[in-house]
Amino acid sequence: MNNFSLFTRFLIALSFVGLVSCDDDYNEVGSDIIGGDEHSSIIRKQGSLVAYDRATGAVQANNLDVNVLGVYDNPVFGKTIAHYVTQLNLDSPNPTITSNPQLDSVWLYIPYYNTLTETDSDGHSKYTLDSIYGDTVHKFRLRLKKNNYYLRDADAGSGGADGQKYYNTDKAMIDNQATGNLLADVPYVDFRYSAAQIRRTATYTNDEGEVQTNAEVELMAPGIFLYLDRAFFQQNILDQGGTGNLVNNNVFHNFLRGIYFEVEQIGSQSVMGVPNWSEGEIKLIYSQDDLDSDGELQYEDDGTTILREDKELTISLGGNSINLLETTTTQPYATALATTNLDEGDEKLYIKGGQGSMAFIDILSPADIAQLQSENALINEANLVFYVDRSAMAATGTTGRQAVEPLRVYLYDVNNKRPLYDYSTDITTNTLLGNKYAKYIHGGIAQKGADGRTVQYKIRLTNHINNIITKDSTNVKLALVVTENIGETGNAALQTGFTEQVKYARTDPSGIVDPTSTNVSRLPVGSVTHPFGIILYGTNPAVPEEKRARLEIFYTKPD
Repeated sequence: MNNFSLFTRFLIALSFVGLVSCDDDYNEVGSDIIGGDEHSSIIRKQGSLVAYDRATGAVQANNLDVNVLGVYDNPVFGKTIAHYVTQLNLDSPNPTITSNPQLDSVWLYIPYYNTLTETDSDGHSKYTLDSIYGDTVHKFRLRLKKNNYYLRDADAGSGGADGQKYYNTDKAMIDNQATGNLLADVPYVDFRYSAAQIRRTATYTNDEGEVQTNAEVELMAPGIFLYLDRAFFQQNILDQGGTGNLVNNNVFHNFLRGIYFEVEQIGSQSVMGVPNWSEGEIKLIYSQDDLDSDGELQYEDDGTTILREDKELTISLGGNSINLLETTTTQPYATALATTNLDEGDEKLYIKGGQGSMAFIDILSPADIAQLQSENALINEANLVFYVDRSAMAATGTTGRQAVEPLRVYLYDVNNKRPLYDYSTDITTNTLLGNKYAKYIHGGIAQKGADGRTVQYKIRLTNHINNIITKDSTNVKLALVVTENIGETGNAALQTGFTEQVKYARTDPSGIVDPTSTNVSRLPVGSVTHPFGIILYGTNPAVPEEKRARLEIFYTKPD
């Protein structure tokens, strides 16, 4: 995904698609406005633009589609330690557990997002991993505990009308009630994200009566694989047969309230990943007395030895969950967020996911709009262009590695908490590079330099500008965030909302007044699940013009 030559070819393809798309927009908009009149040459205008950053504070972090685990020590923004707590679901509620169940083995398996690259004749495979950040030889200390805090579906304070919100800062709430150790034999593991195939072994007697010691019985794709404490699962699962605690998952959630993945940094090691939690499971292998259809014990031929049957039971990682993110900011980042220039914009824009920061953007002054309308301007193309402060992003800190740079930034309508019209009308996909590169005409994709580091982000908002100019649409406040998944347009709550002023509010010819402020109570959930950041040059006049963020508009006038 970071292969430079591949990305270069991709950008060349984008340039071609973008040119074709511009022509299509020209024809469509032109027919709407001037009925087929010929146009003069394209005019380039730099529209008014003011951008500044704000801290988000704590963010809603429950029931996310993507959840990170590990430690990422960002030399630019600071450290994030990501823990995870989740409920458990019985794959088959109310299991038939009969007489004298005995647990033989129990393990946890959570696969990683991966690509299979090769398989030999013995079934042994090689994989490459996706969404692992930092140094893959680094480790973090991982503990598995019993969660005793009940993760509610609904907010009791709303009378059950609203869904329950939990925030990334709720770790103390979980810590205060977490107990025990669910790992087998050890209090913790020093865990590393590895691309190696999981080789599960067992000791058993084969059909010929021969004992097979540590024999390979199953191969699994790379993932978190941990043997768990048998006594705990014997007591809390197998011994619960017939008690009613396993009758359905609602009851089960209250009886066994889940498991807690607690992370601790080891020295200065830094690595974070995105396990595929939705495919995670706990597998119990056990035996129990064999009963006939009348519930009577079955015996061996000697008439005294009770027959045993081998069984297995699967518990999925499901139900409610929270991605608990502990954040520590660097001093330069904290200082930058403490000062904001609302009039001219900031010199630099610090944009970071998780409990991080976002950039607020005002575009098109009333004078801009009046001029374009007076000229009956036909908007051929419009882009927001942001340049990366490559010097600041080159810092390596104690890790010796430069910070992970977000693949994409996402521009959205703050007033209405939704994507722009250009996003909605862009149906492009990319079968070569995957869904992360979808909607590539709308853009926001990192454009790389020869060194493989990000140079700029460009977001196309032609339709948004056209709607303001030709349809008197409200000139809404915009915001820019980082994202991992451009397809995720849902919103997460801020624990503490705030109000932002709309700089270019106007009265249009019909007398309708644009809102002069907007309440910021939510942000795109794709930003919450991607706790990485980027420093962009802002709009303040102190920024050299060639690096300053800009709104570029290409338009034509009727002859």
